[in-house]
Formats: sequence, C-alpha cells, structure tokens
Amino acid sequence: MNNQKWQPTNYQKDRLISETKKYIEQKLNNLQEAIGCPNEFIFDFIKDIQQNWDPDSYKSKAEKVQKY
Repeated sequence: MNNQKWQPTNYQKDRLISETKKYIEQKLNNLQEAIGCPNEFIFDFIKDIQQNWDPDSYKSKAEKVQKY
C-alpha cells in the first residue's frame, strides 16, 4: 500500500484548485443571497457535502472496493 500523502503540484494549486475554490465560494455566496440563509446553513451545507469524501463514508468505501 502506498503510504505517501498526496500533494498537488504548484500548477494544480495555483490554477485548478484556486479556480475551483473561487467558483465554489461564488456559488455559495449566490445561494446564500438567493435564499437569505445564515452562515450556519452554508456551513452545515458544506459539511453535508464534505461527508461524501470522508474516508470512512459509504461512498469512499464503495470506491475502494470497485478499484480492486
């Protein structure tokens, strides 16, 4: 098993990741403005999405099984 921690390249950090972060932040700002929700709602909304990438989530476990 590979125990090295994945690290993005400088290009990925400076371009792809930075652009995606800005895009997501803008979409969340637009959502908040459109529905008039508090910051706490957006925070919980992000946590709900984040759970899909938790290494212990069903989604992550299913992806690991499919790779083998």
